Amino acid sequence: MFFVFAAIIYINLVAFEDGIVGLTKKNGNPTGCICHGFMPDTHVSVLISGPSTVVMNDTAIFKLKVTHGPAVAGGCDISTSLGEIYTSPLDTVLRRAEEFPGSGFELTHRFPKLFETDTLEFIFEYIAPSAAGVIDTIFANSNSVNRDTTPGNDKWNYAANFLINIIEEPLPVELTSFTSSVYKRNVTLKWATASELNNSGFEIERSFTNGQTSNIWQSAGYTRGHGTVTSPNTYTFTDRDLSSGNYKYRLKQIDFNGNFKYFNLSNEINISVPSEFELSQNYPNPFNPSTQINYDLPFDSKVSIKIFDMNGKEVAVLLDEKKSAGYYTLNFNAGSMASGVYIYRISVNDFTISKKMMLIK
Repeated sequence: MFFVFAAIIYINLVAFEDGIVGLTKKNGNPTGCICHGFMPDTHVSVLISGPSTVVMNDTAIFKLKVTHGPAVAGGCDISTSLGEIYTSPLDTVLRRAEEFPGSGFELTHRFPKLFETDTLEFIFEYIAPSAAGVIDTIFANSNSVNRDTTPGNDKWNYAANFLINIIEEPLPVELTSFTSSVYKRNVTLKWATASELNNSGFEIERSFTNGQTSNIWQSAGYTRGHGTVTSPNTYTFTDRDLSSGNYKYRLKQIDFNGNFKYFNLSNEINISVPSEFELSQNYPNPFNPSTQINYDLPFDSKVSIKIFDMNGKEVAVLLDEKKSAGYYTLNFNAGSMASGVYIYRISVNDFTISKKMMLIK
């Protein structure tokens, strides 16, 4: 009689195509998703991912990932002990519901979500509680079903409880130094941290001031952070091939939630005009079909750059005009030329210098 009664309950529970809540471990509930099997199945992997540290009242994005099982479609039940969870614009399948009024809102599926790969993802938003110094928990389970209208071969499993440290203020990075050095037209920035919290990385930004106030900042590069660490770390970044002028730099430290904070370099950088004329070896060399030629002018000059073959025949004129003092990079595309060794010659006023380059196609 018991087994008949249990079977009737089991069949009735299969009807929850639009999801169901109250089945997680939030209240020590051992039942789980029995509409798809009476016991959890270790062949189904369910994983919660997201930041392990969140500022009180802050919002963070989390994912619930499901793999294995029949892997035709899947559903979920997600709850939290202290914070609040909401649907995300990134996932239209989820909905909020209460098991009964006052029990607290949980997330479940509005309809089974189809597997497009071997992994199914549910994306949701988490809002931290207003109290700092506490540990919140996200609970979840998920099923992997074959959608043949019967519970046979359907499987489900719990996710490991995900713990979140709720902090009062974001102290993403304790910066101990931020310095710069200049070599010709390259600026090298060095900075050190004593500790890092939830640190995704640093975007390096520069502003060209040229002696004037400028609020226009441009990205010069990006360096990945170390996440959460309590040990010191050092970083180095080189901004290359800058034009002559004055520059300011700052670091935009970004955490995994998208929050950011600026650290400004205390001094302004000056890329002065070269002290002497110089022609660099083209790079790359050998090349196919493009290469770069760098040259430095210590004073305003008329500059001529020409290409010759090994017989001394002029084959291209790259530049023939007056240039101001500074650092220059010239791009040369030899797509129409045959493979071989060529001479590039630069003439500045009464001074001439030549170097070889090799085109290999």
